[in-house]
Amino acid sequence: MKKVLIIGAQNIDIFANALSEYTLHDSNLSKIHIAFGGVARNITANIRRMDNPVSFLTVFGDDHFAISAKNSLDELNIDTSQSLFLHDASNSVYLGVMDKDNDLFLGLNDMDILTKLSSEYLNTKIAYINSFDILVIDNNLSKSAIEYLLKTFNHKTIVMDAVSTKKVTKIANLLQYIDLLKVNQIELNKLSNKKDLVAQIKELQSLGATSILLTNQDKDIILATKEELIITSPIKLTNIINASGAGDAFLSGFVHGMIHKLSNQEKLLYAKKLAYITLLSHNSTNELLSKEEVEKINE
Repeated sequence: MKKVLIIGAQNIDIFANALSEYTLHDSNLSKIHIAFGGVARNITANIRRMDNPVSFLTVFGDDHFAISAKNSLDELNIDTSQSLFLHDASNSVYLGVMDKDNDLFLGLNDMDILTKLSSEYLNTKIAYINSFDILVIDNNLSKSAIEYLLKTFNHKTIVMDAVSTKKVTKIANLLQYIDLLKVNQIELNKLSNKKDLVAQIKELQSLGATSILLTNQDKDIILATKEELIITSPIKLTNIINASGAGDAFLSGFVHGMIHKLSNQEKLLYAKKLAYITLLSHNSTNELLSKEEVEKINE
């Protein structure tokens, strides 16, 4: 079994769902929901719920949100011992204000604390990071921190999620250091000017990315490696509760397969099943996720 370390963000997600049309500059009735989130944190929790040992290198403040976030990871038996703990600092928070149709009306994030997980701090953890086989790096980190990790630990298996079209540009010139890059179609469009999908993938591979994992909502999933091109369909689901975190879960399932040295087909199957289960949750991870629940799902 391969050892995996996740490096990146954990934050508190606060969602406010309006019960009617908003009246600006006034108090509005809503339902407010708080959950744990962050790309790296979601991936860490998913991998742990699949009964894998996993370690998480992140940054915490010392306010109530930070204490709650740390306790939630402790309850999952996730090692965060090498993380950065800051005094007199607020935890990372994302606030999503949703309209009456459950679409995002306004999103606000306070993630400045993540800049403290800098290349200078990571440099103090070289021996620790080197003890792992697989590094999953969150593209929410600063560009300098990402570049440091990719270049310093390029002898490891490195996995990255593009995260967003705005953030994917940070790694445009670093593809040669990434073993597996997960992108969606609009992120791929940002990295390549080619019109044809296959040409886009080949361009990224020519720039050094070993393997490309492409998702595109309910359309076909593509895994392109140096040896093969696999096209598969996601598991169909009509009663989606929340799409937030589904991409993180998909990558988590694929990494689960990497940990256990499974075939690419088996990795993709786990990826699809974890995404399916996550789509049935109000949160960005599903607390009901387990190996037993995954095995119940048929394509």
